[in-house]
Amino acid sequence: MGIFDVFKSKTVVKEIGNLNCVNIGGKFDTGHKVDNKALFKYLNDHIKKKTLKKEYSTTIKDKVISDTINEVKVLSAGSFFVPRNFINEKDYEKIMGFRIIDKSLIILNIKNDQDWWSKKIDYEEEIRSISMQMIELDSEEYKLLKPFEKKIAQGKNKQFLDIYFELYELIFQGLFKTDKRKKYPINSFVSLVGFREV
Repeated sequence: MGIFDVFKSKTVVKEIGNLNCVNIGGKFDTGHKVDNKALFKYLNDHIKKKTLKKEYSTTIKDKVISDTINEVKVLSAGSFFVPRNFINEKDYEKIMGFRIIDKSLIILNIKNDQDWWSKKIDYEEEIRSISMQMIELDSEEYKLLKPFEKKIAQGKNKQFLDIYFELYELIFQGLFKTDKRKKYPINSFVSLVGFREV
């Protein structure tokens, strides 16, 4: 299935929902490897003790703003606009959103991995893997992406999907293909586990 074919398909649920997130970066996720055994124990212990709320570090609010776009607001990073049809689409690993701010690119990744988590964690609602990748743009990189800085933040624009896919191609077929980004793809990352509000 191609990236555009998802818009020809129909799925029942097109919402991520509101998520309370636990930061697992550093302690369980090094960026190269995730210690799943320790992570599962840590999360299940907190759920059993009813102390999971104390571990939440940020929230994600999901809002449907049109037939094709959802606004995903991350408390610590602002709003991202994502194509609705990627949400819960079995042929796509994740939903992606982009922000260009303060000469930096932030890439939000929300995985469609609820079924995987349901086999690992005893929780009554959906759980998702979430990450944010931060790329500090040099002058040439910023020049390349600057035309999209305001456009990618205008989710209600009728041309938003065209803008989104154009930026997607520019990032993954342009920015990340440079020698610099082949060696150092990102500058920093945040790794989260998101628990949908009960």
